[in-house]
Parts: sequence; C-alpha cells; structure tokens
Amino acid sequence: MNNQQEVTAIHHSIVDSTMAIIAGLFLIEQINKSGAKVFIHDGIKIDIDKDLIVLGLKMNLKDSLIEDFGESDGLNRTYGLLKEMYSESNDKPMALTQLGQEMLASLFIDLAEDIKAESSSTIH
Repeated sequence: MNNQQEVTAIHHSIVDSTMAIIAGLFLIEQINKSGAKVFIHDGIKIDIDKDLIVLGLKMNLKDSLIEDFGESDGLNRTYGLLKEMYSESNDKPMALTQLGQEMLASLFIDLAEDIKAESSSTIH
C-alpha cells in the first residue's frame, strides 16, 4: 500500500467514525422521543439501529459525494457536511444540529414513504 492509499484508508476511517457518532446521536434522540429504537412517520414504524443509520449516511451522503467529486474531494466534502450535523462543546452534551436532525429525518421519511408505497402496491 503506498502512502496515498494509506492516507485515503485513514480518511475513510475518520469519515466512518464520524458517521457512527451521528448515528448514535440520532438513535438517542429517537429513543427519547418514542421510548424505543424506532423511527415513526405517517403511521410507518421502522426499527432502527446504529448500523442502519450509518448505512443510510454511507449510501446517501458518502457514496454519492465520492461518486460526484472523486474519492479524495468526496471524502473531504462528506466530512465537512458530517461536522455540520452535530455540535459539541464543553458546557453542553454532544447533539445533532438542526441540519443533522433534518437530514436524518429526511432519510428515514423517504424510507417510510418507500415502504408505504410498496405495501400499498402489494395490497389489491
């Protein structure tokens, strides 16, 4: 593995770790809202866990940005966006920002809409 490949692998690891932090924060919010690891939208209940949230971020953010901007620039853009999705300070606990809440809610609302469309098309 050459130096650039090593740097790129580390960059992927940093981005993936940041996605895991955001996934954990979203999971905590959903547990506090509904008392369980679920996302509820328009009568559709989706069981969620950290891995599913990370997968959603990976597919809808990281993979898309890498595809659009190339690996190095895509990873930089992904990390920049992820950093805007949560805040941390010495006097407050780490939390999702408004942007982070909206992006993750949108991701699962889209999934709920897909589930609803799929279930209504299979019920005749």
